Amino acid sequence: MKRRLFWKIWLGFWAAYLLLTTGLWSYWSLQPAPFRPDWDPPHAAGVALLETAATALDRGGQSGLAQQVASWPSFHRKRLTVAPLAKDSCAPTANPRAIARQSNGYCLRYATPPLSDVDDDWVSTVAPPDYLIAIALAGLLFSAALAAYLSSPIHRLQVGFERLAQGDLSVRLGPTMGRRKDEVADLARDFDAMAERLQELVRARDRLLHDVSHELRSPLARMRLAADLLRRDPGRLETSLDRIDREAGHLDALVGELLTLARLESDAGRNEDYFDLLEVLRLVTEDTQFEAEAQGVTLNVDLPTDSADEDWLVLGSGQLVHRAFENILRNALRFSSQGFGVRLTLEREGTDRCIVTVDDEGPGIADGEATRLLEPFVQGARQSGMGFGLGLGIARRAIAASGGSVTLANRLGGGLRVTIALPLARGALNHAKF
Repeated sequence: MKRRLFWKIWLGFWAAYLLLTTGLWSYWSLQPAPFRPDWDPPHAAGVALLETAATALDRGGQSGLAQQVASWPSFHRKRLTVAPLAKDSCAPTANPRAIARQSNGYCLRYATPPLSDVDDDWVSTVAPPDYLIAIALAGLLFSAALAAYLSSPIHRLQVGFERLAQGDLSVRLGPTMGRRKDEVADLARDFDAMAERLQELVRARDRLLHDVSHELRSPLARMRLAADLLRRDPGRLETSLDRIDREAGHLDALVGELLTLARLESDAGRNEDYFDLLEVLRLVTEDTQFEAEAQGVTLNVDLPTDSADEDWLVLGSGQLVHRAFENILRNALRFSSQGFGVRLTLEREGTDRCIVTVDDEGPGIADGEATRLLEPFVQGARQSGMGFGLGLGIARRAIAASGGSVTLANRLGGGLRVTIALPLARGALNHAKF
């Protein structure tokens, strides 16, 4: 795979580094002598040559100087002038880069060339200082390391997205980022959250398809059996039609439950509406009261009577929460025998939370089923086999859509307790009033 980003970063940084160093070098090389830095290579070389020439003149006179200068390249010989001292010091010249040195009654002057006049003799004679080479190599290595540091995690992100697009929902990028705590690492963590959510949705879809096919098989098989019996014995028309009608109603109820569940799974039930939880519970208990009387079960309701309506405001979908409590109460009635009772209570917990409890006197649940029974199409070991196992699953998702939770637990005296916790929106409403 072509790592275009790496090369763009590396070449861009290296080009900027070269332009910067070249510009600074050119600027300092062309400065007048008083402002010339000590490490100017042409100037430093001129000083070294003058020292060599002065030493040769002191030790060997003019013949020693001539012998020393004869070994220099012509480029440097042309720039050296030797003249007797007219006064006690060398006379100034018009060349700001000229270097002067007194020795043995003579004035030795070397005209340092500007950077633009450097030729092959100069390059071959005066090598760049070692620290300049070290700086160049360090810049090269640093730019390569920086390019790799920036492009490598992006490359890993690209590979992760490719694997995700190919259907590998198990890919995770967070562990590959090491100890990075920058925006790229945040992006990797967001990618992991997205992949985790997609994996959960796909698993839920597969599980739902499997469970739906299982639930549809039984009523369809009974409808087919009723049709076969009708063909064999036309005299059983009324009985067979009643069976088909009953199974059709069974399927219609199942489809309705599935549509509600699909709505909750896709978060379509979420909204930003406020509803009065106390009023919702009043409506639910009034509707359920008729079913309880028909079954010979007593429904006891303990709701506050002296609270203002705004004390029980909840943010969410009142329709879905109504459906959730309806399912919970019907589930409690289903497993309560004649002569027993179901109790619903509403209490406040602190200033921003309320607790609704639904107690029944049924058989309760087996150990380890408290969490499983809140999943779709799961029925407890002590259930009678009626229903689809969707009621509590829909209730849990509907309550969760409003930021609440549902828990199951057996009561000490027998029966099941369903605890629903919901956040109150009174604080948010008061904040919005100001």
